[in-house]
Amino acid sequence: MNKAFDITVFGATGLTGKNIVKHIYELSLNKPEFYKAANAPDNSGASFRWAIAGRNKHGLEQVIEEMEQLFPNASVSRPSILIVNVTQREQLNDMTRQTKVLINAVGPFRFMGEYVVRACVENGCHYVDVTGEPEFVERMQRTYQDKAKANKVTIVHSCGFDSNAKLIQTSIWLFSCTQVPTDIGVLYTKSLYTKHGWKPNQIEMFLKIHTGPAGLRGGFATFESAVHGFGSAKLLKEIRKASVMKPLPHPDGQKLVFHKGVHYDKEFGYHVPFFFADPSIVRLSQQIFYNNLAFTDSHKSQNAVPPPVQFAAYLLLPSLWAVILFTVFGYIFSFLASRPWGRNLLLKNPEFFSYGIFSRNHPTKNQLEQTSFEIILRSKGYDHSLTPKYNVPPNRSFKVVVRGPELGYVATPRIVLQCALTILYNQKSENTIPNGVLTPATAFWQTDLIDRLRQVGITYDISI
Repeated sequence: MNKAFDITVFGATGLTGKNIVKHIYELSLNKPEFYKAANAPDNSGASFRWAIAGRNKHGLEQVIEEMEQLFPNASVSRPSILIVNVTQREQLNDMTRQTKVLINAVGPFRFMGEYVVRACVENGCHYVDVTGEPEFVERMQRTYQDKAKANKVTIVHSCGFDSNAKLIQTSIWLFSCTQVPTDIGVLYTKSLYTKHGWKPNQIEMFLKIHTGPAGLRGGFATFESAVHGFGSAKLLKEIRKASVMKPLPHPDGQKLVFHKGVHYDKEFGYHVPFFFADPSIVRLSQQIFYNNLAFTDSHKSQNAVPPPVQFAAYLLLPSLWAVILFTVFGYIFSFLASRPWGRNLLLKNPEFFSYGIFSRNHPTKNQLEQTSFEIILRSKGYDHSLTPKYNVPPNRSFKVVVRGPELGYVATPRIVLQCALTILYNQKSENTIPNGVLTPATAFWQTDLIDRLRQVGITYDISI
């Protein structure tokens, strides 16, 4: 079916969506070759056809005018405008019938995301989003996996950073998740072992946020997703109980100790558990691989399926004072977010309950420029076969460090756009991306996504 648009950005007037549109323009100046179609005669990007979508025509027109003023020499063409309300099924159907790959930035996803996923599955439109809501991701995987595969549609959740975790850094709150850097980082770490013929056993993730004098600020939609995400933990457990996928096998070798509270690591310092999306996404990726759902019908992998490992995720805190703040504010947030009246109170007073970091005001340019992230993946494994259930200490190790700019509004547009472009051009050539409802690792494990991310400032390095 011939479709009008290569990519459509849905929710283009929101903070995240607008930054995705901005990055599309910006990338066309810095790296126009990313928009080269398979049959294009040059790298101009002129053959790249795209659209932006949302409820408000005037707001969409303002976004385009602002971007054309910021990037007058952009090589991409002016995007078309699609008027789409997420609650109007026919409008969603019309958008997805015209689009090859949809970038969905309309949240909270647990309330509005399924409408969009269903329209994409039914109308043959590939899909990526920036959700960090595990309950939504796993519910979509259970509900639409078979139909998406039958309709040859690829749905990839969590292609960026989003909210659902509670962090404190330099005595302030930051809600963030790191799904693509972590999920792809775990995949990359496993590949280092398999290249040597070794077996990975465990991976610990440590997230570090670097901030500047301007501090941090997050959008209200992020705070809202975090509040509702905490309240849906019980539902996630019920979804997993109903899963028909085979559970992961019990790992051989040494058991990874998970530190449930505040802990001091000799190498990295104070850390606390990182409970939300990253561990859930990594777990789901391993389960999808284990159930052989990460293959295409026409392409047989030349690579071994990544083996399952034990995984734990932590947030690094810079000082004992940050640990105290985390404990106090974490208890207050947890108590309120688990009760309907408490969630209402949190949503009415985001600045007060987030130590001033979340409000309806957008982050400033200085705040975005001064913030960056670092993810350390510390792994252990074996260079020999193991006797099942024998608790022998690992004798091999790797450390992978993932680095990038500000998480939510700088890194996310770069990551989600590269995921969308990878799907777009892979379908025309290699066809190594499977159909179904997938995670980043299971969708992109046989692609050049890591190389693409490195070119836009998201680096993966081996640390000794």
